[in-house]
Amino acid sequence: MSRSSPLERWLAELEARNEDNIARTESYLELYAYTRANPPDLPWVLMAHLVSRNGGYLMTDVANALGRRDSAFAPAALHNLFLFLERANRLIFHDAWYHVVMHLLGRSAGLAPQRTTEFICAAWPRYEGAAAAGVTPALERQLVQELVTNEQNFIERRVVHNPRFDAARAIVSFVEGIGRETPLALPCYTGEIRVRSFGRLTMRIATGWHIFDEVLADRARREAVYAWAREHPHIGSRAVYGGRPGPTVRQAWPVAEVRRLWDGVHAPPEADPLW
Repeated sequence: MSRSSPLERWLAELEARNEDNIARTESYLELYAYTRANPPDLPWVLMAHLVSRNGGYLMTDVANALGRRDSAFAPAALHNLFLFLERANRLIFHDAWYHVVMHLLGRSAGLAPQRTTEFICAAWPRYEGAAAAGVTPALERQLVQELVTNEQNFIERRVVHNPRFDAARAIVSFVEGIGRETPLALPCYTGEIRVRSFGRLTMRIATGWHIFDEVLADRARREAVYAWAREHPHIGSRAVYGGRPGPTVRQAWPVAEVRRLWDGVHAPPEADPLW
């Protein structure tokens, strides 16, 4: 099998791999394993796996809240919050899986703004040109920062500040306001990272950079995180990392039910002239 063979297949499988949070999260890990076997590895892909895991945990948290009689939020608002999480998770995968695999295929010159953002169309060739002389820690970090910046801008108006998700934003703001936002579950890391002010683009970007600097910049910890992820397949239950047992994402949110909630949740990204 040639080096490009699995990548060609993975590119064609984008829609199938974007079916739900479980498929996306495990796909990121599979892609990261490929970059490890064909260096340089791309730590952003491992970080995407970790962040997508957390998205799955939040999705099952929402399902648990729907099952409680004492929930502070109406079912319609909680459904809106789930759709907010699912839409963001899906759009980031739709964007990132394509341009990262195109880079690995050596086709970044073929990226076009009709499918990929202008920011990324410029970022990959810039990285590749510098990487020809060797990937330094500084260059690796710069690429992570650019990928984080792109993906958070990609969902900024399409999801985070889309009027469809007013109820979801209200829940997030309320939870943040009373200091009850859940820290990110990050294996092999004893610190605490919270997004805080999720509605602010600059804060989400800063959190992404912080995750890399604190958790994945160190090679030894990156190895430990990867080993943990391989040993603990993602299902969406917080019990996987020692949290409270609960349903898996697929038990809580079957794909057919998700699409019944909103038939546009898996539609292609809306146009955004600003990104």
